[in-house]
Amino acid sequence: ASINLDLLAGIEAVTDCPLVIHGASGVPADMRRHLALKSAVCKFNIGTELRQTFGAALRQTLADDPALFDRGQILRATQPALTDMAAKVMQNFI
Repeated sequence: ASINLDLLAGIEAVTDCPLVIHGASGVPADMRRHLALKSAVCKFNIGTELRQTFGAALRQTLADDPALFDRGQILRATQPALTDMAAKVMQNFI
């Protein structure tokens, strides 16, 4: 995804509302960082990134142990990957 910075600046010029990037998972990390530091965008929706990470971790967990059936164990096994991805996304903003 690309962000039209001129259009964004125009929107910022006519509103004092905080702005949100819906679908920010498709925006490159360096652009998200730029927007976080240099624009009125204060919320980035990154659900797709987290769902993709969860799906990959879930598939890997089940592939590693096909006999695993307890949903608590299965879901717990996805937590490290999700925690790592969330931290990576958040660290990019500082």
